[in-house]
Amino acid sequence: MKKNTPQLEPAYYSKVRNKISFKIFDETLLKAAKILVREKKLAKNDMFNFELTFVGDKSMQSLNKEVHKKDRSTDVISLSYIEDVAPDNFIGEVFICVPYAKRQAKKIGQTLEIELQFLFTHGLLHIFGYDHMKPDEEREMLRLTYEILGRSL
Repeated sequence: MKKNTPQLEPAYYSKVRNKISFKIFDETLLKAAKILVREKKLAKNDMFNFELTFVGDKSMQSLNKEVHKKDRSTDVISLSYIEDVAPDNFIGEVFICVPYAKRQAKKIGQTLEIELQFLFTHGLLHIFGYDHMKPDEEREMLRLTYEILGRSL
């Protein structure tokens, strides 16, 4: 990244057989960083690390049960550590369930790549404190998600 721009350094992990190109996530991350600076969630010289892990339904169900007390799979779960940033600047984890994302993409008529990019952006915003428990929070989170992805609502 350029000097005077925030650096969000991802570590990518895949625990599924699907071949996933990480290039789209790197591109999305560049756009997200600029918007997070504008939104005062990042400073220009910040450097943070996080993990993006692709999992299957069983792993996601286990994680969802542990984190949210819901015994079922889901599309994305984020764990944010931004309030207690460790010395290595590790701020969070995003887990995306690829089989769930495939089913969701098929249901709404879009490609898996677009769905994964959407879920990644959604998860990343959660790490930075955005939520969607209230209607106004949901509108804000969706607005930022679509802006990062270069799409309109």
